[in-house]
Amino acid sequence: ARSIARPRAAPTRCHGRTRNTRPVASPRASSSASSPPSSAAAVGARVDAYYEWSRFPGRVHYERSGDPATCKRHVLLLHGFGVGTFHYDAQLRELADDDTCVWALDYCGQGSSWPTASSADDDAIAGFQYGADTWRDQIEHFVETIVGAPERLYVAGNSLGGYLALYLAATRPDLVRGLFLLNATPFWGFNPSDPDDGSLLGKLAPWRGALPTPRWIRAPLRAYWDSFRSVENVRGLLGLVYGGAGRERLDDELVANIVAPTDNPHALDAFCSVVWSPKSALGFDEMLAAVNEETKRGRMCVAMLYGRDDPWVVPLWGQRLKRAVRAADYYELGETGHCPAHESPGTVNDIMRRYLRWHGGEGDKPEASADGLGSLIDGRARNPFEKFEEWRFARDDA
Repeated sequence: ARSIARPRAAPTRCHGRTRNTRPVASPRASSSASSPPSSAAAVGARVDAYYEWSRFPGRVHYERSGDPATCKRHVLLLHGFGVGTFHYDAQLRELADDDTCVWALDYCGQGSSWPTASSADDDAIAGFQYGADTWRDQIEHFVETIVGAPERLYVAGNSLGGYLALYLAATRPDLVRGLFLLNATPFWGFNPSDPDDGSLLGKLAPWRGALPTPRWIRAPLRAYWDSFRSVENVRGLLGLVYGGAGRERLDDELVANIVAPTDNPHALDAFCSVVWSPKSALGFDEMLAAVNEETKRGRMCVAMLYGRDDPWVVPLWGQRLKRAVRAADYYELGETGHCPAHESPGTVNDIMRRYLRWHGGEGDKPEASADGLGSLIDGRARNPFEKFEEWRFARDDA
């Protein structure tokens, strides 16, 4: 597997507070501390905090539930594109217990993690790039400096978060004991990771996402930006990907929490950078191959919790992942679309809780969720398109 070595970051400063509820799109008060907040020592206490990463000219937001000093295991939740820690509110409330400490992180340029400069043209931001490689590095830094205890860490990711969880596990398997993949997106970015790869796109791409944004890119996108981030458009996009009973969770609070970060003065430039930043240095299939090797050696477990009714990451993609990582346990969730943790939180929490205990030597591996929505399946093809993909995989694997 390919290894990406990174220098260790400078000491981190944290600012945090404990809280029990989350107001919609409200500013957070914080107090300064020299280390991760200790006020979460009471089991179940909720911490809402910020810390500083030397590569990012701003503050990075995270949340935590549970006591990191006494827990047996840690779970890090990685969100999809355009949302934030708020998308995992149910997991932060219900998964943490005496044995489990739950963390959720906002990527730079997402949720509540933003530069502190007043202008996107500030010199302090120059050269920063919002993309998969940057976010992978951010997550690695967060695990090493804030979470700690990598031998007890499980990483869960939805959509883009699943892609990044795989990326971290493939490049730093020493930090990850297990993965929970929730409708992980199998691709990210269009600009080639190597500008000198000889491809036409590599030769023609005029920008690779490093700030500041060229005016000729920002100007036309600005005209589209307000329409893209409107309440109506956000609600419409969510309506397309939330499936079945999950649509009941598509409420005003969710839409408000998604729209609020787009009011940040850096939001448009972050969006432009995301669109133009290159693909990850490691391709998705390479990530799967690396993680498969870890599972074969018994050093990592993988559980897939995939919404059956997702129109984007359709079951074919879950089946393909299962074939690439043969030891992965594939749970299919009915009446659930692209965002299982938010659409069917009780189902996801039940499977994750029992799976964590089983992997820790307590109890049996779950065969199904208590509510009957989720069940362990073999991931075999069911329709003609899936059967063709299955045949093609078998041919290439021969």
